[in-house]
Amino acid sequence: MSALARLEPILEGLSEDRIRQLIDFARFLAVEQDRQEWLRFGQQQLARAYGPDEPDYSEADIRPDRKP
Repeated sequence: MSALARLEPILEGLSEDRIRQLIDFARFLAVEQDRQEWLRFGQQQLARAYGPDEPDYSEADIRPDRKP
């Protein structure tokens, strides 16, 4: 049985207001899933750009501010 077929009897018992709330929540879930996918993609790209061989820098490596 598909997810839509399982939802149909539940939806039939809901008021219009509850259905609107359900639609809003479904949209939120879709956006949240998209956000999570972009977050994973960004983390993968960062890990690829800055791998385990990246040097560690200390405060001694930072150049002092130059006065104009």
